[in-house]
Amino acid sequence: MTNKFFLKASKFFLYLVPFTILVVSRSTLFPFIVGKYFFFRVFVDLALIAFVWAWAKGELSANSQQPINNKNNKPASFSARKLLSSPLVIAVFVFTFIFLLAGFLGYNPSASFWSNFERGEGGLQILHLFIFFALMVLLFRDEKSWRKMLKLSILAAVLMISYGLLAAVYNKAGQQVFPSFMGPSLCDPNVRFSGSLGNPAYLGTFMIFSLFFTAVLLNKGWKVYKKWLKWLLAGLLVFFSLALLFSQTRGALLGLIAGIIFGLFYLLFSLPKGKMRKIVFAGTVIFIIIGGLVFQFRHSLNLMPFCKNDTGANRILDITPDATSFQTRLLLWKQALILTKERPLLGWGPENFSPAFEKHYRPEFTVWFDRAHSVYFDYLAETGILGFLSYLGIFAVFYWQFFKKMTIGKNLLSAQSGLPADKKDSANARLFRNALFFALPVAYLVQGIVLFEVLPIYICLFTFLAFMNFKFNETRGTDIKI
Repeated sequence: MTNKFFLKASKFFLYLVPFTILVVSRSTLFPFIVGKYFFFRVFVDLALIAFVWAWAKGELSANSQQPINNKNNKPASFSARKLLSSPLVIAVFVFTFIFLLAGFLGYNPSASFWSNFERGEGGLQILHLFIFFALMVLLFRDEKSWRKMLKLSILAAVLMISYGLLAAVYNKAGQQVFPSFMGPSLCDPNVRFSGSLGNPAYLGTFMIFSLFFTAVLLNKGWKVYKKWLKWLLAGLLVFFSLALLFSQTRGALLGLIAGIIFGLFYLLFSLPKGKMRKIVFAGTVIFIIIGGLVFQFRHSLNLMPFCKNDTGANRILDITPDATSFQTRLLLWKQALILTKERPLLGWGPENFSPAFEKHYRPEFTVWFDRAHSVYFDYLAETGILGFLSYLGIFAVFYWQFFKKMTIGKNLLSAQSGLPADKKDSANARLFRNALFFALPVAYLVQGIVLFEVLPIYICLFTFLAFMNFKFNETRGTDIKI
């Protein structure tokens, strides 16, 4: 075996993780869940085994490991301690530790760690997610590796949507070739588009991350990629937006809108006075006005005029506190607060919402719930105040690092007036790229108000966090080209 074989093998297994979302195991009772977490855990375990073997064989020495980019582009020695001691990594570790601790000290430790056949979440899953995150931090230490990871994530998203389109075609023909909960029409509000994820709500949130990964690559694409690839990435932005629209997921739409608004405001406060700032200001005003008009006249609009059944097109605009689903969530959130009061510090333990819900059951509920249908209330009830704060702490650390290391001063941007055109474009590209980094957590946190975590979303989230950890550390020496 050649030198660095196991190191390359570990990275290869990590590159396969985004394709978890494509696994549908029709032989299991829950075809859209079981195969995914089995696939994910197997390849994370293989990546870990290969990494440990590479370390044992000395493949991580300074002479054999790819260097971390720095100002002089000199090789840097491999230091796992240094890489894993960055603030964002510590924040993710603290969250993982408290998540596991809440499970071991919770109502049913076995359920908390192993979860169940239907969900597949719990301590074992979060442990694999942390290993996935840590291995990306340790191994993806150059621009090329991350560009490949983002491209593979985008490819997986395209294939996932393609699965849903094929399922709709075969369902319309009366053939169940592709297992799916969808009906023969993409416009039916009762069987909305869900790709290979099995739930349209998951697809909506997943598209937020897919749009982000595509936009990050496109941010530099006009200078780096061939012309056909540039237009392909631009087309994918439209493709992913349509997929989100077909999912009819209101929480994801609100999250995306919030992310765009915050990204635009970041640009407004960051850009120096000049033409570009005026353009962004005008774009922000127009976006807010159009959004307000759409909301005001939402009951008379049809976002999908190509759908004969207009009830499907109007669901995504039914954003009111009076909506039935929202009222149900309000009851659940009140219930979650009651559960938190009984076990305030570490909660009932992950995957233990069901017994807690049954203990404090109220007659207003007509169906059974095993989640609070909100990231925040789920963590409060299952991991307590400590788990909830550790979760929010990840994003607090993210923004602390962001403003510390990614901010481009107005003086620097103003000074570019005498620079060549390519240098000006580079500075603007960095600023727009930072606006994307600033906006995505906002979009994710807003949609999390009405949706809980699942493996496909977790994979996107931990990939984003590892990616940003790379950005934060590399900006100490050189600008990031992605």
